[in-house]
Amino acid sequence: MTEVAIRRADFMMVLAYASDLATGHSRDFALKSCVLAMRIAELAGVSEQVRRNAYHQSMLRYVGCNADTDLLSGLFGDEIALRQDLVGLDMGNRAELGRVFVQAFKRFYYDLEPDAQAKAIEAAMSQALAVARPVLTAHCEVAQRIGERLGLSGEIRRNLGQIYERWDGKGLPRGLSGEDVLPAVRLITLAQDAIALSDAVGIDGMAETIASRADGPYEADLARLVSANAATLMRGIGATVDRETILALEPDPPVTLDEGACDEAFLAIADMIDMRMPFTQGHSRMVSELAAGAGARIGLPAADIRALRWSGCIHDIGELVVPVATWMRNGPLSVRERDAAQLHAYYGERALASFGRDGDAMGALVLRHHERLDGSGYHRKVGGSDLSPAARILAAAEAFQTSREERPHRKALSSEAAAAQLRVAVRDGCICPEAAEAVLSFAGQQSRRTLPQALAGMTPREIEVLRLIAAGLTAKETARKLDISPKTADHHIESVYSKIGVGTRAAAALYAVEHGLVRPGEMPA
Repeated sequence: MTEVAIRRADFMMVLAYASDLATGHSRDFALKSCVLAMRIAELAGVSEQVRRNAYHQSMLRYVGCNADTDLLSGLFGDEIALRQDLVGLDMGNRAELGRVFVQAFKRFYYDLEPDAQAKAIEAAMSQALAVARPVLTAHCEVAQRIGERLGLSGEIRRNLGQIYERWDGKGLPRGLSGEDVLPAVRLITLAQDAIALSDAVGIDGMAETIASRADGPYEADLARLVSANAATLMRGIGATVDRETILALEPDPPVTLDEGACDEAFLAIADMIDMRMPFTQGHSRMVSELAAGAGARIGLPAADIRALRWSGCIHDIGELVVPVATWMRNGPLSVRERDAAQLHAYYGERALASFGRDGDAMGALVLRHHERLDGSGYHRKVGGSDLSPAARILAAAEAFQTSREERPHRKALSSEAAAAQLRVAVRDGCICPEAAEAVLSFAGQQSRRTLPQALAGMTPREIEVLRLIAAGLTAKETARKLDISPKTADHHIESVYSKIGVGTRAAAALYAVEHGLVRPGEMPA
């Protein structure tokens, strides 16, 4: 199997996308702030180390934002709407902050009579800062912990511990001021506010506001520099920022992660996703473990097992676009809420675009993890012909694990009851029987059928070969792709043809499509 090597910046872009979803920021907010920060750094002539710190801070500033989100939602209601109201706000202006809080509480208590609403808002206002301070502290600590798991230096992690501090000392949680606020923190606070203000009031309005806040949230010299050069600094940033732009901005030397480091990075993302609510803690880890274990049991190729392991970690990343209040409510979702919730698979696939071609296999699985054989799943409502063996396993693993976890509207099932429920879905034609039994067998449940042998007795390597030749690769191209000799590739191809009973590439391709190893849309023209 080809050795894994993924840029750490790719993981940071995924986390940036996830943070943008969770905070309600505009599309590519963190990536745009990265571009702007690097331009400001160049104009200001800061040191290479500050540039490196700012590069990481721009994408990871809000990576801890899921910590204690249930507490924030319990007080303010829709935490994403609240965060959108706070974007670009001078948080040191207590009058403006109070106005935003009152607006959030009115939204939360919309169904109360005027007198009751006024009392509820008064009581909530008295608790607001008492709840917000420890939550913001948790954001800093979690961001630092995730940074450590990505292998970031101690200096970069110290920046992540100051994400809400300000030049004038009116920040949280420690109220640091002046030079005690690290240079990269000052730069990124300014850059991200500049992006938000440009979206809200245009570049000229942003420049004016930034200048008016000099020696407030921003260091005066830096604020004046940005204000005076706003048009030049913002040129082209309104467009979508692509992956190549961000990779090109990474200070030398770029960092690449091997497979073990990638495993830890994916687990860090899984934990970031799941920490929003107490009842989802550890969910993605377990789905990953079940899916990869089931894939190994039925003899999937190592590349597919790895894709299952990693996609299991991040399958729910798109759920961050839905407010926690929606998930926490003990009752049915509205039509609009259900539509938004069902689109989380789409947002999950989009998050993986940061990995480029490395993310294609994972993206395909994440997009389909709620699809069903009979077309009753979501969001694309495709059927079994569109679901590969790995996709079927991930769907079964997710369904089984979720049923074993408590939710506000139901109790958790025992493993035995969850297994029975999954088998009902099999009988109803929703879940693949082989995938279900592989998941249940790996989970320690007694299997009711013999686990399938690998297709036609092929080895995992032969399945890889079949997939590649079905997708149009020649024997020599297959050899290069798998890092084997052409002679070995020819031997595998002959063995595949013999085991599936065909003698031509076209027939082998048809077999691969029929068995879900290659989706029709992936076949060469």
